[in-house]
Amino acid sequence: MRVSYIFPSIALLAPAFLSSVQASGAITESMSSHDDFIIADGYGPDRWGCSFRDSQVHESGAGTQITIGKDSDLKPFSCGELIHRQEDFGYGIYSIEMIPSSVVGQVTSFFVIANEDTEIDIELTGLNTKIAWMNIWHDHKQNPISINLPFDAADDWHTYSFEWRKNFVTWSVDGNVVLNRSDIATTPPDETNYRLVVNSWTQVNPEINIKWAGQFKYPNRGTPTSQFRNMRYRP
Repeated sequence: MRVSYIFPSIALLAPAFLSSVQASGAITESMSSHDDFIIADGYGPDRWGCSFRDSQVHESGAGTQITIGKDSDLKPFSCGELIHRQEDFGYGIYSIEMIPSSVVGQVTSFFVIANEDTEIDIELTGLNTKIAWMNIWHDHKQNPISINLPFDAADDWHTYSFEWRKNFVTWSVDGNVVLNRSDIATTPPDETNYRLVVNSWTQVNPEINIKWAGQFKYPNRGTPTSQFRNMRYRP
């Protein structure tokens, strides 16, 4: 869902460890290392039930895990976000493999964003992990469409992608096109700075989008976890 970000300034791109940033602007990230990412810490949208803490973002041999914790001094819960250090993303194909949390009220997201201009999203919620939400924010309005999945997304890895062009956005799941939209404008990338982001967060306010994600309550057992790996961008 829409959120205004204040991104840290970046002077140098950190050296890659298990990932690569290619001179053409294309990227391939296993996400087993966070060298090429900024880990958000100490802030979060007012309407969310969590604030970002670096303690909730974890490297693993299988990629990245983002968990929900209770160590926020701002909100009831803490959550996590990774922002790729590369700036000025543009038209092209974006993809990632994800396993969302099945905890009601937890959201798992992959998106490009330019503040106050455009955001292109893929979002999975714990309220119904057999649905994916494809969304474009533009001109201060969101335009979400739900897509029925032929599987439970919380059970295994699947590839979620979108192709962004000047006049359309096409979303795919496991290589199969599920949605094409040419009815929503996007701000051209040469007019603003797009960033590439993954995050997982919680919704606790029952008055905001409760039918979309559900109201989060920390489970009695286990740690609410979303998983990410193999992020790719090809201009």
